Amino acid sequence: MRALLLCLLFLTACARPLTENERAFLGTLHGSSLDLDRIRLSANLARNPHPHTRKPRPRVTCTERIYPELPPGRVWVSPAAMAGFRTIWLRADLYREDFLAGWPKKLHLWDAMLFAHEITHIWQWEQRETTRYHPFKGAFEHVQSDDPYLFDPESRADFLAFGYEQQAAIVEEFVCCRALDPEAPRTLRLREMLAAVMPVAPLERMSRPEVLVPWEGVQRKGICS
Repeated sequence: MRALLLCLLFLTACARPLTENERAFLGTLHGSSLDLDRIRLSANLARNPHPHTRKPRPRVTCTERIYPELPPGRVWVSPAAMAGFRTIWLRADLYREDFLAGWPKKLHLWDAMLFAHEITHIWQWEQRETTRYHPFKGAFEHVQSDDPYLFDPESRADFLAFGYEQQAAIVEEFVCCRALDPEAPRTLRLREMLAAVMPVAPLERMSRPEVLVPWEGVQRKGICS
């Protein structure tokens, strides 16, 4: 992992800054707690497929419910993205010139969720005096757990009590719930949790964009209840 991060750092020169749409979107999440001018995004994350045994996950989160249920079993997977310090590297097939194209009138939900997840790791680094985060610590969670992203969506624990990947997954879940079910109890609860550590915009001030979902079978009603 250390060698991989060092190699990726050499590719940072090819990375781009945030777009105006991306900056505006982040203003509703991490706000002034991020140094937006120093963040870079790159399409240079190589495919590195490896076998993985997919286990059943509880279909209780918005993040799970926007996709069809996947059967458990042996599959080949390749990381979608990786954040290190203030740079995000993405696979070329998942990279976007603007992850928030059309914002605030339109929201490509999966792109926004992936973007918010990885940006949260940069936030963890910039707030490291509080979070104690380092990219190597985040990477080590994948060694310690079969599913470091899994969290209880009904938990009322403090945000910083969760693991680093769980924190990013919580932000991702909030993006999903805010877009599809903004008045749901979970949406309100997650917003309160996040607001304790970052300047999240009040829900009543948010626009209601057209939300493009990754699966036409999504049942939006009550998705975050």
